[in-house]
Amino acid sequence: MIPVARPALPRVDKLIPYLRQIDEARIYTNHGPLVDLLETRMAARLGLRRSEVVSCSTGTMALTGVIHALRSRSGRTGRLCLIPAYTFVATAGAALSCGYECHLVDVDRDSWALEPDSLRCHPRLGEVGLVIPVAPYGRTIDLQAWQDFHEETGIPVVIDAAACLDRLMKADASLPATIPLAVSMHATKSFGCGEGGLVLSRDGALVQETYKVLNNGFLGSRDAQVVGLNGRLSEYAAAVALAELDGFAGKSGQWARVAAAYAAAAPLAPKARLWTMPEISACYVLIEAASARDATVLVERLVEHGVDIRRWYGAGLPAHPAYRHLSRDPVPASDDIARRVIGLPCFTDLSEADIDLIAGLLAT
Repeated sequence: MIPVARPALPRVDKLIPYLRQIDEARIYTNHGPLVDLLETRMAARLGLRRSEVVSCSTGTMALTGVIHALRSRSGRTGRLCLIPAYTFVATAGAALSCGYECHLVDVDRDSWALEPDSLRCHPRLGEVGLVIPVAPYGRTIDLQAWQDFHEETGIPVVIDAAACLDRLMKADASLPATIPLAVSMHATKSFGCGEGGLVLSRDGALVQETYKVLNNGFLGSRDAQVVGLNGRLSEYAAAVALAELDGFAGKSGQWARVAAAYAAAAPLAPKARLWTMPEISACYVLIEAASARDATVLVERLVEHGVDIRRWYGAGLPAHPAYRHLSRDPVPASDDIARRVIGLPCFTDLSEADIDLIAGLLAT
């Protein structure tokens, strides 16, 4: 079986210098020196100020923490949160855990994402207290358009950019003026530390508020100033992330090799499309079949020949028992995309022989 993902994080010899620092400092969590170093280095890598980055224990916690922080600051009473019907379940889970009522909206057929123009005339816009656009699979979304939407409507916006960190680390990436992004450092992502997340925003005051939320409500004293969460990144996870950052140029080259090998392999079935970096995050290779029927045939063929596949977002949020009760618009584009998009094996040491095998199965 060729697995769909086989994460490769820094090996133990790369971790030892950081683990020795933990041994010497005897600080293991609570925003220790390695977490501070990680946030400082990551801010520099992303072209941000140190005050514009805060780390946390998971990507979902990044989204949850910044939603809590925004809600306490915005003063909006609307309890409705608009989210795309085509996304990973954590998007809805984070909003619901913060007390919002989620309403599912269809995505654009081309971008697979929410588009701000489609929401300006939404019939429930007056009830909305939050919008969570998603950058699906790390695809680029129009951040400035969402900044404009926020400024025109006053509705808070948080970008679920879980898979975007590798793309944001490129020199031409830029963040909107005030809208925050939540990103993941899960082991399966292009940049990973096992479990971890980051909140990024040019609004330093919002980042500080998020820090407070994720620190059990504490900031500068032992008096909890808000009802908070324990969402801090441990020093051990920071050690892995720092070693990952040390070697990320080499890892990026490995991701690029896999994408290039797929692109150079045999032609696809008629009207199918292959998605790889740089159009999406490097940790994904996707096949977009021409129809749901074609997708079913491709899946059956791949699995029959020992190739694992993944429907990363499942069949969309309405198909999950935990979320099928959520109110929603008609979502034909989301349903169609969910049926046609298939995750293929993608990891840094995937062999070209395996890629040729997979491509051959896709070519008929």
